[in-house]
Formats: sequence, structure tokens, C-alpha cells
Amino acid sequence: MAETLATLALLSALAMFISPLFEKGKWLPSLTATLSLIAFILSPSESIHQSGGSALVIVAVMCALIQYHINQGRHKKYFNGFGGGITFVLLLTMYPEGGINETIHEFTFTEYLLAGTESIILGVILAQLLSNSNTFDEKNSIGIIVAIAILAIVFELLDNEEILVIISSMCFIGFLPFFEDKISPKIGNGTGRANALAISILIGIVLIFATTFALVSNVNRIGDGDGAIAVALWLTVAVTGLGLIGMLLPLLGFDSHPRPEAWGWRFGISISPMIICLQTDLTSNILLGIILALLISISSPLVLEKGRPKVQ
Repeated sequence: MAETLATLALLSALAMFISPLFEKGKWLPSLTATLSLIAFILSPSESIHQSGGSALVIVAVMCALIQYHINQGRHKKYFNGFGGGITFVLLLTMYPEGGINETIHEFTFTEYLLAGTESIILGVILAQLLSNSNTFDEKNSIGIIVAIAILAIVFELLDNEEILVIISSMCFIGFLPFFEDKISPKIGNGTGRANALAISILIGIVLIFATTFALVSNVNRIGDGDGAIAVALWLTVAVTGLGLIGMLLPLLGFDSHPRPEAWGWRFGISISPMIICLQTDLTSNILLGIILALLISISSPLVLEKGRPKVQ
């Protein structure tokens, strides 16, 4: 029964993802949260110590907060669409195909409490990062940073690669507005915008490939020869493809940014780790390159565009 409900939660997340195409779907996050919570309750008691049970709790908390934000008048299509996408990725990567099985391990009440607290905090962080990406809030950001630091130190967050990739990807999205807001007021109506965009993308691609190659070369099963080049190349192509798809977002109405195509590129490469992790466990190797590509893309108009007014 728990597996059936988890499947229904996955389908509900998919409905959230496509709901921006329609006017309906205000209560889809509540449905997803409810299905996930019931699936967790019906799972074996030690499921919270497994990736599948943890994913159900994370999804339930995150979707409940997404519903709260929507009820507060926030952008329904944005929260539903991207929240559904995150939920879909979480369940696909963390919930096992065969369902959650009982184990022979015994856990103390404290261990149950710590595992549950970790999953709840992760759900809150993901929801608040999504909120931050829509409307940046400095106090919210400080709370997120503190919570992530606690998870990294106390709960060994960095040991779970799927969670690390998803949290990193959401941090890219959640903190992009901070850097964009710092740079945007200093950007004038300079000429050469197309050239600046093209050059920043090219530099970003080179940095992603170079850093990914350097990191995957240290993976024992790949080595530092042709295998590392091939892996780095297809990972770079995947990130680049998603970045180019992101550049089409202004055609769907996401054009309120000073440089909408550049914003679309940044958004595309920011979400790429979450999507790529569905295919490979090497996704963490692209994170450093994406950070560098984002910094280049954000700062490039100040350097590469001509005729802008001097910064006071």
C-alpha cells in the first residue's frame, strides 16, 4: 500500500510540474504532501533511516510549505511548477523501485528523532530556497545558511550525494537573485549584449569541462585518460543543453530580468545537477564548474558590454 501511495505522490508531483500550463492546481501541493505522509506512516518504522522514508518526509514538509506560500498569495505557477519538479526528482532518485523493506537493525528513540529532524529540516530548506528564488529575503537566507551548516556538521549532509546535489542546485537558484540584484543596478544600456552573452557562455562551458575533467579523473573506475575526457564531455554537454533550454524561458513569459536570456542560461545550468543526477552518480563533479560559470555570467555585462555608464 505504501508503494502505491508513493507512486501516486510521484504522479501528483508530475501534475504540479505541468500545472502552470493550466489555471487549476492550487491544492496539488497539499495532495502531494498528504500522499507522501500517509505512504511514510504505512512504511516500516525504520524507514526514516532509509533514503525512501527520508524522501517521503522531505517531500511532505516541502510541499506543505509550498502550499503555505501559495495560500499567502505567492506566484502559484512558479511554486507549483518548480516545486513539482523538485519533488519528482527527490522521489525518483531516493525512493527505491522495490519499495521500503524492513531491516534487522534496531534504532534508539534518539536515532529516530535525529533522523526525523534531519529530513524535516531538509524539507524546510528546499521550500525556503524555492521561496528565495522567487523573492529574495536576507533574513530567510541567513536562516538557510545556518540550517545547512548544522546539517553538514551534525548530520553529515555531505555523505549523501543525492541530497548534496539537490541542495547545491537549489542553493544556486535560491541565491542567484542576491548576486543579480547587486549587479543589475550597475548595468546600463550598453552595446554588445549579444557578444557579452556569447562570450560568457563560452567561458562558462570551458570552465565546466575543465573542472569536471579534473574531478572525474580522480574517480578510480574512470581514471585520467580517455574515459575521463568522455565523461567530462557528456556531462558538460548535458549542462550546456539544459542551459540553452533555459534561455528559451523568456519566450514563456519569464522576461522581467534586465538580461532575460542570460538569466535563462543561469537558471538552466543551476537546475541541471538535479536533472542529471537522475542518470548518473557523478553529478557532484560538475558543481564547481557551474559555480564558476554562474559567476562569469553574472559579472560579464560589467566587463564585456560597451558604452555603459560608469559605476558611481
